[in-house]
This record gives sequence, C-alpha cells and structure tokens, in this order.
Amino acid sequence: MPASLSRNVKTRLLPLFSDTKLNNTTPQRFTNSEVLYNPKFKDTITTLRSYLNLDKILSFQAPAIPIETMCSQTIKAETRDCVYRLGHSSVLMKVDSLTLLTDPVLGNRASPLEWAGPKRYHDLPITISELPFIDVCLISHDHYDHLDKQTIKQLHNKVGVFLVPKCVASHLIEWGVADDKIVEFDWWQSMVVSGVRFAFAPTQHFSGRSLKQRDSSLWGSWVILGNESRIYFSGDSGYFGGFKQIGERYGPFDLTLMETGAYDENWADIHMFPEQSVQAHLDVQGRVMLPIHNTTFDLSYHVWNDPLLRAEQEARRLGVDFLCPKIGQKVLLRELKVSGQERWWDENEKAHTV
Repeated sequence: MPASLSRNVKTRLLPLFSDTKLNNTTPQRFTNSEVLYNPKFKDTITTLRSYLNLDKILSFQAPAIPIETMCSQTIKAETRDCVYRLGHSSVLMKVDSLTLLTDPVLGNRASPLEWAGPKRYHDLPITISELPFIDVCLISHDHYDHLDKQTIKQLHNKVGVFLVPKCVASHLIEWGVADDKIVEFDWWQSMVVSGVRFAFAPTQHFSGRSLKQRDSSLWGSWVILGNESRIYFSGDSGYFGGFKQIGERYGPFDLTLMETGAYDENWADIHMFPEQSVQAHLDVQGRVMLPIHNTTFDLSYHVWNDPLLRAEQEARRLGVDFLCPKIGQKVLLRELKVSGQERWWDENEKAHTV
C-alpha cells in the first residue's frame, strides 16, 4: 500500500509535558495525534484470531531462520557503536560504550498464555543470563510482543534504568522493578544518560494488555543520539505525518530500526505495510534502513518473509540502502555495508548475495 494513501481520520491531540519524571496517579486514556483507532468488535475478533494463531496451532511449522550466536564477553569488549537483532523488536546496541536494549521479549511466546499465541520461530542468539549489564532499556509500549513479564522479571537486576512511555511504570513495578530505576516519558520529552540523548517521539498505535487497560498507557518511538551515531527505533506504528516531524526535529539518522511486519488491511491504521515502512524511513531522514518486527513471531496472515521481500523491492525502487542482518549478527554503525549481504530471507536465493 503506497504511503500516500490514508483513511479518513479524526484528530485528537495529547498535551505535551516538560522534561521531568512523570507520575501516573491520574487515570487517563491516550489517543493518536491523527487517527482515532476504534476498531469494531468484528475487527477485534479478527485481530485476536490472528494474534493467537488459532489457524496454526495444530499445523505450526517454523521457517529456518539463520542465527549467529552472540558472546557476552565480546559484547562487553566492543567499543564501537553497533547493533544486534535478538528477534522481533528486541535489539541490543552499543552506543558511546553504553549497552542498550529495546523492547525485550525473550520468551518462547509473545502472549499472556503459555499454550497459545505467537510462538518463537528461532532460538535466541544469547540467553537472558548471558546478556551483559544493560545500561538503558527502552520500551516503546506495553503490548505482549514488546513488553514481556517473564523477561523483565529475569532481566531487571542487570538493568541500570528503564525508559518507558507514560503510565507503563506500573507494569514494571508490579514485576519487581524498583521505581527509582524507571523514568516515564510523554511525546517529545528527552533526557541524557552518560552523554547519550534519548527522546520519546510519537507513533500511531494503541496500548493495553487487556481490553480493560485499552489505551491507559502511552506508546511511541525512540530517538537515540550518541556522539558518533544517530539511531531511530520506530516501535509500532501506522504510517502518519509524525514521521516527517521526527525527521525535522532529530534527523538525519545513520540507521533506522523500522517496523516492517505484522500488517493487514484490518489494522492498517496502526501497522505499516512494507512500502510505507520504507517511506517512513525517508520521512525521518534515515540513511540505512534495518527492518524489525519480523521473522520471529507470526502476528498476521502474511508469509514470514513477505515483509522483507516487499520492503527490499520498494527500497531498491526508491534508492534506499536496505540492510537485513541475521539474528545475532553484529552491525557496525561505521561500516553499514549494504552490498555483499547474504539474502537469507529469500528462500529461492539463500546463497545469493547482492
């Protein structure tokens, strides 16, 4: 779907706050800046059916996703800015020698249920116990495929600080995270940690871990500005005008970690199609695009590699540098090599390089 296509929308604006730590004592509902996402009951059932994989529980067959095993000591010793995909939207980074982690979901399923829901396609490239100390953990929103209770419970003692959207702290505190290790953000707020600036930016999505909690916490994306590298982490979003605002405020970016997967016409307002993901990369003024939110969990009806094939084709058409490393593979920000990468996502050309 071309990025220029959009639906009729209703506009509602959120208030902005200054750069302070926020409390979440007042119940409230959040909404998007452009689209009022209010699906009908039939749409909710369709989404739930896809999310729980009700069509695939008895016939689940994971694709062969290549993995490069990661070593904790090697990560600790690395002084250059780099990123590693752990799977879905979980990305480990080194920026100015800080170790960062986004949306940690390191369990077997992205689901509240142990017996149903999206099951991991591939092994982890590194276990939670083997992960080095995480200076900053960034959360984009509270959905199960971006914030996992068991992962947080196992991980939080080796995290320095959690940077989270407004009203997400209560989840972490319930799971054992000390409240003084959590900072909440509204859109456009930012703070500096050891010389690296982190800014929370808008997306077009929704939140809630149950129908009762629907939109009771905020959602968004993260801007990471180091001394040498500028990175954009999209979280989840439909295509909207906010990407250009982000580019104008914080661009250009050396690398965008852009949502590219789990799309469907039934929820086109809150998840981009691959062609829109490429346009969003251009809007935020990205140099190299690395697609995330794919190849780990089955969250929609499309084939596992369709996001990568379509995004790659659109990137080629628009002259965008498209980089898709294997899970666990180190990507150096100074050496963003697009040519020569193995096209492991193309089942017809697994050994072919471009």
